[in-house]
Amino acid sequence: MHDANSGKISGRNAFTLVELLVVIGIIAALIAILLPALNRARRAAYAVQCASNMRQIAAGLLMYINANKGVNPPAMISKGAAGDPYPDGWFWAAELMHQKYVNAPNILKASDPGKLFFERESVFTCPEALSPEYHDPGAGTSGINIGQAPTDPANSIAVYGVANNPRLDGQERYAVASHYQLCAIATGNTAAFVPNGTTVMPFMFFNANQNGKPAGSGIGPGMAGQLSFYGYQRKITMVKQASVMCMVAEAAGINSVIGGTGYMATTPTTPNGETNYMYGLAGRHGKSSNKNHAWANIAFFDGHVALMDTKPLSTYVDSSTGKGGALYIPQSLGVVFTLNQAR
Repeated sequence: MHDANSGKISGRNAFTLVELLVVIGIIAALIAILLPALNRARRAAYAVQCASNMRQIAAGLLMYINANKGVNPPAMISKGAAGDPYPDGWFWAAELMHQKYVNAPNILKASDPGKLFFERESVFTCPEALSPEYHDPGAGTSGINIGQAPTDPANSIAVYGVANNPRLDGQERYAVASHYQLCAIATGNTAAFVPNGTTVMPFMFFNANQNGKPAGSGIGPGMAGQLSFYGYQRKITMVKQASVMCMVAEAAGINSVIGGTGYMATTPTTPNGETNYMYGLAGRHGKSSNKNHAWANIAFFDGHVALMDTKPLSTYVDSSTGKGGALYIPQSLGVVFTLNQAR
């Protein structure tokens, strides 16, 4: 306050040092109390955004399937050489973008063919996954993109399909980096064949390096043989339980439901002493009972998306078989991963 007689400022209304420190302490205490709540709210908003992304992707997939007479798209086709049916390869997310079923940015530009361009706002980008801007994405392979448990950072790497540069078909290059993957199994795996396979999933990864053939199948040579083999065909009519059949899951590996080197049902990992069967799913949201698990969004064939705890998906073991994982998950958990699994 200004003293008119002396021309000086009066200090009667000023804060003392003690009072100032008390105010600072109160503000610090409020911040400490509010920050965890704000962080939880932020992460909850990210989970909602992720679910919204997956609903758009599921809608695009269903439109693609309807436009292609009920045939499910390949998860991926390895790039090959001139004369192959798809010499430049195929990646499901890139094709949904390229064929305009889902609006997403192209990470390849004709003006700079040696560089990848990422945008945070892509519908294929999970806001709680590792940003492809700061972490190199996987180039369409599965083994390097499967961690030891759902919360392993390896499960949160973006993956994109690799095309020839320049493309053999003369088109401008295009690709999409995705934090989500189809419920798929690779060719060369005897469990993938219809109708005798034990782990038949709704999408196929046509892998040029895994051209396995069942005895007497009659499958022809090379990629053309794989693509024309009736036992690899996947159609929407094979899905009998649309509301519980996984279409797209949060994951990085193309074969995320199967795992790295074998079936999840028989080849678990044991991080921190805990058995994990569904270790390829990405637990990115919230947290579960320990650091190996969190929550993952799953999009189903009826178009809805559900946020699910990865722990029961990962730890269930069927007492009658001693196995767990993709084929043996109990139906009460609300999701199945194989076409030949009864509800």
